[in-house]
Amino acid sequence: MESRMEGKSRPEWLKWTIRILLAYALVLAVILAVTIIAILITFTFIIIDSFSDTSQLGAISEQYFVPISEFMWRLFTFLVPGL
Repeated sequence: MESRMEGKSRPEWLKWTIRILLAYALVLAVILAVTIIAILITFTFIIIDSFSDTSQLGAISEQYFVPISEFMWRLFTFLVPGL
């Protein structure tokens, strides 16, 4: 039984390679999720402004959420080769 377990052990470099790739994918997923949430909040504020005939929420979204979403999208495209 022990010899069977020793034979199935994976090399250490393979374990770390898989961990690093999964961490990279997780970072990309978090960046993309934050970007999508910021864009959705921006569009929601703009739609609310169009129905309520004000521009306060649109100004807030342009001041805070648009730069965040632009930065996160640039970071995402920088981290993904070929985009």
